[in-house]
Amino acid sequence: MRPKGTAAERRGKSMVFVGTHAEWGRIDATLPDLGCGQDRTALHHKSAPVTCRECGWRLHLVHVTHGGRDLWHLRHADRAPQCAAAEESMAHHLLKLDLAWYARDAGAVVELEARADDGAWTADALATMPDGRRVALEAQLAPKSAADIEMRTARYAAAGVEVCWFSDRRKVPWLDSTPAVRLARAEDGGPLQVVAGAARFVAGWCAERPRCGQVPGALPCCGHGGWEDAEVPLDRFVAAVCLNTVRPYRLRVGPSVLRWITRPYFDLEAQQLAATQNLERAAVRRTAALRREEQDQAAHMSYIEALLQRQAALAGVVGAYVHEETGQPVKTGRDPEPAFAMGLPVTVHGELYGVICPVAGRIPAQREQLDGLVLFAATQREAERIASQAARGQRVVVLQVPEQPTTPAPSSPAGGRGLTRVGRGPGAISVREAVRIMTGVDRY
Repeated sequence: MRPKGTAAERRGKSMVFVGTHAEWGRIDATLPDLGCGQDRTALHHKSAPVTCRECGWRLHLVHVTHGGRDLWHLRHADRAPQCAAAEESMAHHLLKLDLAWYARDAGAVVELEARADDGAWTADALATMPDGRRVALEAQLAPKSAADIEMRTARYAAAGVEVCWFSDRRKVPWLDSTPAVRLARAEDGGPLQVVAGAARFVAGWCAERPRCGQVPGALPCCGHGGWEDAEVPLDRFVAAVCLNTVRPYRLRVGPSVLRWITRPYFDLEAQQLAATQNLERAAVRRTAALRREEQDQAAHMSYIEALLQRQAALAGVVGAYVHEETGQPVKTGRDPEPAFAMGLPVTVHGELYGVICPVAGRIPAQREQLDGLVLFAATQREAERIASQAARGQRVVVLQVPEQPTTPAPSSPAGGRGLTRVGRGPGAISVREAVRIMTGVDRY
């Protein structure tokens, strides 16, 4: 009965690279000296005492070419039993061999089918660098769960062995959580390429770094770069892994996935992260400044409102005071005027007599114009502030502000005249209007 599968598949099912020689011990058919200092040609006959490490069946040395290189491997003799070592596909064997070749080209000593002393792991290709650093290069073409690959990665880490997983599957569920890459062959049939799992950072900055064009307000640019897949020839990537010039790294800009990157791209991401922190600090400062500005504005408006209330409450009292002092008709201004340090001017027969509640901080700029006028204040403290800024010896008068009712007064007896409430709400009038009505200032 003819065996099932193509010739290549049948060869793959019986192919191994490592066996056991009856006298030399472990041998690696891919090495010229078999990894034990012996001549490979000594095995090139069917009676060589070489057996499979898994099933114990006799192995034969075979020579073919692959990728322009001589490919030496061991093949199970006919009628071999079921063997786990020989169940790998031809594609798996060839990828494993490529990984070993590329690692050796980078200066690594590579052991195929390397096993841990305690049996915790078996690496397709274990690359050992001159400094003692060990990297397992795993050809994982069969479907596996992310949990399984993560568990095997942890076993390597516990043994002090770094690892990189290589797969050519369209979907690799463990690509984002383990140090892994996805492979594909170039459309023109060229060599294998790493098409996912390796990344480069593409920086992006506004033309004017101190001011970002993509955020509101005058804030510094935080960078608009990001990570993207980097396609790399497999031989270059394996060399970089062995030489430690590319490292697995969990990205901090964008999705938090594991990718192989080089140091320059790490630095570019770090620059953007630092700029983002600067932006956040600047935004906090800007928000605090706006809040202080709002608070200052609210305090200023509150001060203005209090000033207007004092001036309105004092206008009638000042009018009565000046009228009693001069015996002449008195008129007070309606609104604060900058020319009088935001106070209300008081006139007698059209001549300036005084100013009600001028703002102390504005008096120096108007000192000459205010010189000789009587300055009126509602409290002793206000009078002291005004006097400290007024001309030497200038008269400052403190007048008591009458208390105004803020609740409705009881109605007059039947037939009597009703009272108007001063304050807020329907039917109420302002303090200023009440004072003017009370003193009759508006009649002058």
